[in-house]
Amino acid sequence: MKVLPKYQEILFKLFFFFRLTEFARFWNRNRTMILCFHGITQRSRPDPEDRSAVVVNRALFLTQLTYLKQHYRVIALRDYLEARQDRRPLPRHSAILTFDDGLRNFLTVAAPVLNELALPATVFLVTDQVDSRDQSTLSPNWAPNDDRISLSWSEANQLQSTQAIEFGSHTCSHPELPQLSATADQELRGSLSAIRENLDTVFPPSLAYPYGSSSETIAQKARLAGYSCALTTQAGSNSLDTDLFELRRAVVQRFDTIEIFAARASGLVGWLRMIRDFFRRLGLPLVRVWNSAFSQ
Repeated sequence: MKVLPKYQEILFKLFFFFRLTEFARFWNRNRTMILCFHGITQRSRPDPEDRSAVVVNRALFLTQLTYLKQHYRVIALRDYLEARQDRRPLPRHSAILTFDDGLRNFLTVAAPVLNELALPATVFLVTDQVDSRDQSTLSPNWAPNDDRISLSWSEANQLQSTQAIEFGSHTCSHPELPQLSATADQELRGSLSAIRENLDTVFPPSLAYPYGSSSETIAQKARLAGYSCALTTQAGSNSLDTDLFELRRAVVQRFDTIEIFAARASGLVGWLRMIRDFFRRLGLPLVRVWNSAFSQ
């Protein structure tokens, strides 16, 4: 099971203590940070099937969002897109919450926390999984199976009407799009059509690339399909001039202490990865240590 090395936790505590995280937050104050969550669970222990370490416990999730609300202005993805369209500035320290995969635990665990804190969010649905979900009414309370199954269309409509949750596409079947040839268009257009048919979408839906994986060809296909934007998992911040089909996000993981979460939200992790990639290109011996330290 994937775990966080102790020295990484100590490093981020030092960054936080010496206010390097706060410096990054200040430096990026006029840029927009997009955070990428996946499952939010009530399991007391990590799920052994969560090999990517992206399923966050509810208590930690609440702590993270409380910090975010205190230090950032959380806006909807649509607010960011409309500001770009109108060429108007956004509030300083803007942040956007996104959730990939559209698991049912968004309804039973994440949504109540978002409602409590009055925070907007966008959920990206794997539409084939939504189509195949048993449409029977399930308990409104979390159950372990909620970490495995998709939201249904009726549940998505409920979230859209009661909490103004936005929904976008995570393709039809969650493939790595650059690896596809003839079926990439089908994945993009089929998912977009399913969302338009099943949800009330006045604004063009957004897209989250599965695994954050894209290419110039895939980005162009997404533009032509009619998406409003597309999001990667490349760490970093976004300006009003960032390519709409290469938007950056910070992926939140289950071992993100408040110091690590603050570093992701501030853009500090994006800086560290840029330095890592610079070392990698140089081929210096230090690169192995740096890769290990900042691989998350």
